[in-house]
Amino acid sequence: MPLPTIQVNSDQCIRCGLCLKDCLAKLLAFGDDGLPAYVPGGAARCFRCQHCMAVCPQGALSWSGKNPEDSPLLGTVCSPETLQNLLYQRRSIRSYLRKNVESEKFARLREAMAFVPTGCNDHRLFFACSDDLAVTDMFREAARKAVLEKIASGTLPGQIAHFANMKPALDAGVDIYFRNAPHFVAIAVPPDAKDAHIDPYIAATQFELLAGSMGLGTCWGGMATDLFLAIPELQENLDLPDGVDLKIVMLFGYPSVKYARIPQPEPCGWVSLKSF
Repeated sequence: MPLPTIQVNSDQCIRCGLCLKDCLAKLLAFGDDGLPAYVPGGAARCFRCQHCMAVCPQGALSWSGKNPEDSPLLGTVCSPETLQNLLYQRRSIRSYLRKNVESEKFARLREAMAFVPTGCNDHRLFFACSDDLAVTDMFREAARKAVLEKIASGTLPGQIAHFANMKPALDAGVDIYFRNAPHFVAIAVPPDAKDAHIDPYIAATQFELLAGSMGLGTCWGGMATDLFLAIPELQENLDLPDGVDLKIVMLFGYPSVKYARIPQPEPCGWVSLKSF
């Protein structure tokens, strides 16, 4: 990637130094002209976080051609109670309406994925999304037939050998792997990404929360993920680019069931650390 650059509007900059202070790696300093600039070698070590542009109260600093006037000002956030309700009320939905989600909601979900936090701001996540019920129907039938064929031929891969126990349900046409969801999104990442082992799951979590706020249900598709990973000919239909690894499949759509109350999960372990 080309080295990042910063541009400062000398008429707007008030030399407050907030961009210098907020740069974690201390890559900025006032230049001879009194304006913020990269220190020698600073651009090569830039985190690409854009905090310098975001923190500027005057909107005087542009980063690599991204201009502050194109960045919305910070708005209100939901209350802790509202977010807590969303977290408490989410369920793994396994029963969906046969209804496509509106394109406007797809656009909002897609745009939000650009804001997923990633290790060292490595935004090479890739999303393969079925945004049409008819397409998802093709995947669910192809998956059912592929598993039945491999059971019959004795070639079911070892990592999904337990799928053989599902043959009666598959013979009956039960959609085990996609749970009758109208849509799914497969999330992949290059293996050399700084936090490739974490970033896709952060993305799936943020996708799930935003989807929930829009009245959509979601389910972490563990079996669908296992299926794609075990049967390459199915994964090929995801059109993933070379050099990325599939990590998780999330199912989503409008739920066909409405829950009346929040369940009572068992508490997780928790310790408050003391001085040592």
